[in-house]
Order: sequence, then structure tokens, then C-alpha cells
Amino acid sequence: MLPETSVEGKALTAEPLRYMIVFFSCIQLRKDQMHQELHPPEFPTSGKLEASGHPQAAEITRQMTASHRTRNPEDIMHAKYRLQRLLALLLQPSKRIDQDKAVGMDIVLAHMKNNYNQELKVGQLALMAGLSTNHFIRAFKQLTEKTPMAYLLEERIKRAKQLLFSSERVKQIAKEVGYKDEHYFSRVFKKSEGVAPASYLKNNHIRIAVLYYGLDDYLMTLGLTPVAALSYRERVSRNYSLPHPGVLEQEIVRMNGSRLNYEELARVKPDLIIGSDRLLPGELLESIAPTVVLKHTDNVEQQLSRLSRILGREQQADDWMNRYAEQKHLLRSQLEAQEVRPTVSFIRVSSEFYRLYGASNQTGTLLYQDLGLRPPPSTREQTGAVDFEIHELPRYNPGTIFLAADPTLESRQRLEALLSSREWSSLDAVKQSRVFDAGDLLFKTLGPSGRKWAMSYVASRIGRRDDRIIHANTGL
Repeated sequence: MLPETSVEGKALTAEPLRYMIVFFSCIQLRKDQMHQELHPPEFPTSGKLEASGHPQAAEITRQMTASHRTRNPEDIMHAKYRLQRLLALLLQPSKRIDQDKAVGMDIVLAHMKNNYNQELKVGQLALMAGLSTNHFIRAFKQLTEKTPMAYLLEERIKRAKQLLFSSERVKQIAKEVGYKDEHYFSRVFKKSEGVAPASYLKNNHIRIAVLYYGLDDYLMTLGLTPVAALSYRERVSRNYSLPHPGVLEQEIVRMNGSRLNYEELARVKPDLIIGSDRLLPGELLESIAPTVVLKHTDNVEQQLSRLSRILGREQQADDWMNRYAEQKHLLRSQLEAQEVRPTVSFIRVSSEFYRLYGASNQTGTLLYQDLGLRPPPSTREQTGAVDFEIHELPRYNPGTIFLAADPTLESRQRLEALLSSREWSSLDAVKQSRVFDAGDLLFKTLGPSGRKWAMSYVASRIGRRDDRIIHANTGL
């Protein structure tokens, strides 16, 4: 690599990677009978040189990493000798042919990924790689363990699975992945996946991984068990799993959302990965399974209805929405019958902020839309979340507080500072013992069954007093 060359790499593993960079400079002495001149060296090859799989190269690099760098002239001489041996080995003519082939294949693979919907001919791809057709097919299969056309089919099927999650018809999807005839596309898809395109996502045996909070609840509400989902343990102090008939929680692989383990995800072999635009997935996910990104919405009924149509679970969604509507009507009627309805706020304590949530989020939708409760007067025009300092708290002064803290040491320290402050003691909610543990309410309300549970929990506390003392270490 010449100076200022950028290099990118990907690894499908959560384990630490070890790499070695050797910086060296060299000069070439040219001489004839009359003159001697110094020139930059002319290497007989360029591009990516493959050292893996070559036992001599592997042994030399092992020696290079095992040796300690010193200023001893003998050690310096040995280091230069190892580098010269490695360069000579990688630059030998027989090896250069393989490297030219590898570079050509990289170009072909990138072209196929970007143009899977075009009519690609093996002869054209071979020409792009700089190889004869027969040589290209053998080299391609050696590299990918597939023929060029099988690889192209795999890319088209991956994209088709993503498009099936949209509202597009099969005819349009067929065109977008390179098939003019939708019936031929359906036959090809069924041969590959065992079911027709229109039935694929409605197949009970499809293995779905979900990579945002609440999406697991959507699937389980519809009677489906995701093979993998994000863990809530790193985000909330306590998490209570809700029962879902026919769903076994122990079968779900729970993953850390802040440090996603791609290797662990690959082991569960999902057929489809569903993510959210709130937590955009990385490119590596595409190498594991087709990935779709859902637009986030706080309207759980709308999102559930959409997913149920795609996954063929309309009846399960209708049953849930009927129960939800009945419960919402009952709870709102009970709250409206109270003589005095206090103002209500949801407050979250994190390692970085104190935050009071407005109407335009999942807790705001629950409190102010579903249950018809009122925010404090000073926040009624504030639809988003607002971060505040402790001295600013009295200006909000809600009559009831639902309080949650993140599960970190810094958050507990900030919570302790809040609970021991004069400003906290001056609040009406604190004086009247109307501060309640919100626990995992923020994340529960992201999904439909969690929202239904949270609605009952909040409504049951309005108008009540809680004489328990909330402590930073044990109360939340």
C-alpha cells in the first residue's frame, strides 16, 4: 500500500481481531558501466496479495509477530531478512496469477451485488474478471462454492424477501429483482424457498430475528416466536416478561443491543431480520440474512395491523385490538369519573441527563392519548422530551410522577442526587406520596402487549398514594 491508501475490512465475529501492519521503505540501486542511480522500486504486481493458506507466509508472519523490536543490529538484520523473504514469496510469478484472479473476482462480485436485477451473462462476467469462461466458472465456484448463476439467484431471492415486506405486488417485485415474467419468478422462488412468494412471510416456520426494542412484543402478540431479539437487561433496572400464549421465552436468543454479536446472530440462522429506523442496522446484517427496516411509530395499532397483514396474522391482531379498545374505554371512563385528575409526568434518569417526556413518544401516547391524562401546564406546548437540571424541576411540578432510572452506576448516583434535593422534596407529587416506580415502562410501551399492560398499571396508580420510600439503589 502506498501512503494515504485507505483499507476497509469486515469480520463476522465478536472476538477481538488481531492484525499486523509492517511499515517499510526501500530504494533500488541501478547501475551500468558508467553510472549508479537510486530509484523507487518497481514491484512486478499490485493490488491485494493473498498470504492466507500459504504455509511459508504464515510461518514468516508468525516469526515477525513473535520477535521483539530492539535496536540490536543483529535483530534489525533478522527483521529485514524476514520482510524480504515474505515479499519475495508473495511476489513470485505463480502467486501473481492467483492475485490477479482474486482482484478480478472482487470486481465481479461487487458488480453482481449492485446489478442483480440486470441480465448478466457468464461470458461478460468472465471478461470483467479477465479470465476465460471455463476458467472463470471454476475460479468463481472455488471462491464462493456456487456457480455464477446460483450466486445471482441467491442475491435476487434475498432482495425479493425484503420487498415482500413492502406493499408491492408480486408482479412488481419480480421486475425489481430481474424477472420479466412474474409466474417464472414465482416458480424460481418456490423452488428455492419451498413456498410461493405470496405465502413466504405467512409461513409459520420462517425464522425471524428482530433488532429493536418492542418488535419482539409485536411478533409474540401475533403468536410468533422470534429466534433472536434484543435484551432489555442493559436498558432497564428490572424487566418483567409478559406471558404470550404459545410463545416460549426461553427459545429466544437475547442479544445486547449496544454491542451486537454478529457471530451469535449468524448461529441462529434467521431467514429474515427486522430492524427499526431508530437503530439502523449495519451492513454486516445483510451477509447473515435479508434485512428490512421498519419506520418507527408510536401508534401500536397501526404498526400491528401492518405486520399482521404481511405475516398473515390478521385474526390475532384483530383480537388484540378489540381487547385493547375495550380496556382503554373502561380505564378512561374510570379516570374521568374521578373528582380530581392530577397532572402526570414520566421522568427518566440516565447517566447523562434528567429527562421529562412530552406527548410525542410512546409514554406520551400512553398517558395523554390513550388514558386522557393531563401533562403539567408548563409542558403542554412541549411535545418532545425536555432535559432539565434539578433546579429547574419545580417549574414543572406534576401531581403524579412515574420515575425510571437506567441500570448504571452513574444513573443511580444522579438519582440519589435528585431524591435528596430540596427541589424534589418541594414537588406536589412527592409531598402527596404520588411517585411511582416506572421500571421498564419506557420500553414496555414500545410493543402492543406491553402497552396494554402499561395502560392498566398507570391507571391503577392514578389517585392512589404510595407510602413506600423510593431509594436510588433499591427502589427503582
